[in-house]
Amino acid sequence: MESTGKKEDTASAQKNYLAVISLIEGIENRLKWSEMFYILLNVIIFMIIVYLVAATITESCQEVPPIHMLFIFFSHSIGIIINTFWMAAAMRLQLKLKLRYFQARFLERKINRDGEYLFSDEALFFNPAVRRVESADGKEPALLYPTKGFMGADGIIGAARPRTLALLMPLMFFIIYFTSLFSVLHLIMC
Repeated sequence: MESTGKKEDTASAQKNYLAVISLIEGIENRLKWSEMFYILLNVIIFMIIVYLVAATITESCQEVPPIHMLFIFFSHSIGIIINTFWMAAAMRLQLKLKLRYFQARFLERKINRDGEYLFSDEALFFNPAVRRVESADGKEPALLYPTKGFMGADGIIGAARPRTLALLMPLMFFIIYFTSLFSVLHLIMC
């Protein structure tokens, strides 16, 4: 009787595991495509800003029309708003992704199969004390990785998180928009 209940729990855990894996894949695809969309949108807006500033600079000998300045400020504010939204949406999706990874690792331990786990093994890999990861069945060669320096598990590359780019890209565009805005203001004031 107990073995039947345990088999049902394992089968249920396996179904839940597959559902969580599917959710993880969906969230990662959504992050990838949303990043591409936001980058494209930022490039388009920045090209509009460059065009408007170039048109303003050619007229700098004369007085700058107020409509040009309005469009330039409007484009900058749209760009800043888009990047703020991008950063907030990326952080929210990353929190969801972190939760799904946590659930997948829990279900892997609950299933308790022999062999390698898809998500649980990454903690072992990033442990600098281990330095060597071997396949459970011995069919794969041992994986050695550096523990010190730039490439080490405690270095910049080892400490990198997969979605750091989703936070750095909006910050980069944010800085570009602010420097561009201050450059335009400086140009107008002179």
